Amino acid sequence: MKTLKNLSKVFPFFTIVAILVFSVSWSDIFGQTVFEAPAKKLIDFGWHSPSIQDLQGSLELYENAPFDGLSIKMSQDVGGGNVFMVKDWQNVTTEAKHREIKYFASMKSSPTLTDNFLVLYGASQMDWFSDGDWLQVEDQLRFAAQLAQTAHCRGILWDPEPYKPGKNPWKYVEQENNARYSFDQYYIKVRKRGAQFIETLQNEFPGIIIFSLRELSDWQQGSPFSGSLLPVTQPEQTLKELNDAWWGLHPAFYVGILDAIDINTQFIDGNEEAYYYTSALEYFQIRTTLMDDAQAFIPPELRQKYHGSFRLGHAISAEYIAGNWLGMSPFPYRLTGQATMMTSAEKAKWFEHNAYYALRSSDEYAWLYTEEMNWWNGDKVPEGFKEALLSAKHKVKTGQPLGFEIKEIIQAAQDKADKFYQNK
Repeated sequence: MKTLKNLSKVFPFFTIVAILVFSVSWSDIFGQTVFEAPAKKLIDFGWHSPSIQDLQGSLELYENAPFDGLSIKMSQDVGGGNVFMVKDWQNVTTEAKHREIKYFASMKSSPTLTDNFLVLYGASQMDWFSDGDWLQVEDQLRFAAQLAQTAHCRGILWDPEPYKPGKNPWKYVEQENNARYSFDQYYIKVRKRGAQFIETLQNEFPGIIIFSLRELSDWQQGSPFSGSLLPVTQPEQTLKELNDAWWGLHPAFYVGILDAIDINTQFIDGNEEAYYYTSALEYFQIRTTLMDDAQAFIPPELRQKYHGSFRLGHAISAEYIAGNWLGMSPFPYRLTGQATMMTSAEKAKWFEHNAYYALRSSDEYAWLYTEEMNWWNGDKVPEGFKEALLSAKHKVKTGQPLGFEIKEIIQAAQDKADKFYQNK
């Protein structure tokens, strides 16, 4: 039998094949079959989230916290990220814009804070039907996208909640032309604006991530703050409720985003309602709610696109778990008061539980909301909370189980709160 060496003399082709076979790995020939899943990342958002000026010369301070990214706030003299506040935007000077661009251009890269987002808000001064107003919105969006790119942010953190002094752009009965235009007419217009919103951002910033704090997750069966419209069993009744709902026009905006979203753009539902979760099941159940039940808000022709583009994140509320929202309306005291019935160690366990499952069940990102707590200097951070957060992140990263249950802690605390606050 001729050897490969002898064959190569007769057939040089065999020499080439032999070299290729023995110099190229099997994975190169047949393709890699196992890949790394996206790392889970925790983003900060709250009262102490930095402005771009805060980061000047202080980046090391902000690296000293258990976050993978910051939510960075724009300066008030360029509108503060309130992209629907069109009258305020008209007062922004060219000098202020140039100054802001310089601030963002000076942002240094960080090996720790790798996934930063620029914050935009949804409070409004605009009329959905005014093309002139919308041109102002698009101008602000382009400016914001430019800033985010300049600072090497991953994208935009979009908080659509209508904080004062702006008006609510999502509640139909609060729109100035609701006597002139029906809910259906507003739906069509808001859907168009949603498409224009995403087109403007992704055209200015290809590959952008929009991390929305809340979208269709608002309609889950959950806290007293949620719309609780899912699953839809009576479409006509649901439509009536949307007419009066705080977030009634918000689904139209999301559908418009689906109309125009690019394949390279990520849009994340940040599930703000997860603030109030007390079980692992809720974190996994919401995905089924949004993949199945929420299709009632998605036109049939967009459902395949919805399934392909859907990304889920989760919120964690340190304040709620610490008991700092006692008496918050319209919650019953058994919920806002449950943390006040826990020991410091029990609250830290609840916090670790929620951080663990928020990260574990997200597609990539979870976000931590705080108000008075300052994670960078430790002010008002409850005992054990930082350690709990680090523990949760480590367990998720290394594929470990949480290792404990909190069902009995929660039940005992709620029972105590029921009794203690029964006359409230």
